[in-house]
Amino acid sequence: MNKLTSQQRKLVYLVGIIVLLIPIIQLSLPSEGAAEKDGKKNPGGLLSQLRSKYDLGESDLGDVDASGAAINLVLLGMRGVAVNLLWIELDEQKDMKRWAEMQATTESIVRLQPHYERVWDINGWNLAYNTSTEWDAVPDRYYWVKQGAKLLKRGVARNKRSTELFYRMGKVLQHKIGVADESVEYRKYFLHDPDPVFKGGPDPELNPDGRDNYLVAKDWFLEACERELSRVQHILDRTLFRATPARCQFDYAQGLQKDGKFGEETRTAWEIARQDWTEKYGREIFHATIGSDESDIRMEMTQDDIQQVAKTPDDAVRVRRAVDQYQKMVNYRYWRMRAYAEAEQETAEAHRSFFEAKQFFKAQKFEEARAAAYAAMEGFDKLLKQPEFKDLVDEDLLCEECVLGWKIWDDIYQIHQEKVPEEYPLKWLVQLKQQNPQLMENVNKQFKRLFLENR
Repeated sequence: MNKLTSQQRKLVYLVGIIVLLIPIIQLSLPSEGAAEKDGKKNPGGLLSQLRSKYDLGESDLGDVDASGAAINLVLLGMRGVAVNLLWIELDEQKDMKRWAEMQATTESIVRLQPHYERVWDINGWNLAYNTSTEWDAVPDRYYWVKQGAKLLKRGVARNKRSTELFYRMGKVLQHKIGVADESVEYRKYFLHDPDPVFKGGPDPELNPDGRDNYLVAKDWFLEACERELSRVQHILDRTLFRATPARCQFDYAQGLQKDGKFGEETRTAWEIARQDWTEKYGREIFHATIGSDESDIRMEMTQDDIQQVAKTPDDAVRVRRAVDQYQKMVNYRYWRMRAYAEAEQETAEAHRSFFEAKQFFKAQKFEEARAAAYAAMEGFDKLLKQPEFKDLVDEDLLCEECVLGWKIWDDIYQIHQEKVPEEYPLKWLVQLKQQNPQLMENVNKQFKRLFLENR
């Protein structure tokens, strides 16, 4: 080589480059959409075939953002540096409450890291939960909740195989809209958006069919569970994760009651919840680990079911213990019992009386409120004394409703400066729950927020 002239060496290098390019080009040939003579599509080079086999292509992961791909190409190997600088800038903008700039920075980050799921998760959560609380007006807060949900939805579109982003999307619609302090307004806005652009209807990007937020969230959780079968999630224990669609149906049934609906629609919602819980979720097989013991269990397992799968008496004890532990972890027996209890006509009437008591009390119709509250107390007293529903006494949400009804009834006696009767329905429950400071604090907060501020 040293005997070659400079021009000859350059020629050799050029030939070598061309020779090396030939296999590289062959390996990296893209697949062609057009069919060949035999009717089959050209699969492209080996790299293209591997990308197709293992779903590693850009289009296999999700929707392709041409502008984001172009930015990554221009940055070459500096994408990591640019992303770090943008994250620093985002934190500064958040501290300075520069919301418009923060949203633009978020857009830049997701363009540079479209398949890093935590980017969508963190920024969507930040908009829905943190940024929204910085605003005073509830419609403004709801706008930022929507922005967070919409960002997560875009993340799902860019990462269609993701399990966790589907879950996060459902969680925002279930928890942030359905459980937040502004949940009454948020749930109304989900059906009737305050933005005049939507002319009193829902935002079609989040709720195209005009359905309840819990039902839309349930669909997202169902999609998450479907993807979980092929791609493991790391958010919750699998038994808790798989329970989310059914729990959303329970939330929907309770939401109808809070809205003052106690007819066939609500009873149907509870029946669907029971079916989801016992016939679908309850029949799924889970691999349970208790200490060093491992078992395949179902939540809905009777002693006969256990005897059928157990090979020895020791196996039966081990499986029974696993079922008990996992049922407790997901509160399975309570929700099964609650679903059956809510199917009772007397339960629906007790909820109706409690709802009417609240409305009468806010309207300062005290005699009507006292009568309705007493009727609710009678209904719940009868329900909780039934042997099959006695464990509901340990459930705080239902007990808070019962104690709140008593507090309305008792407060009216105080208003009229009358002596409270010595005996009344639910007296035993009130005395029991008064020893629970957290429950009583929650009841007092609800009483003050719902009633005293309206006087």
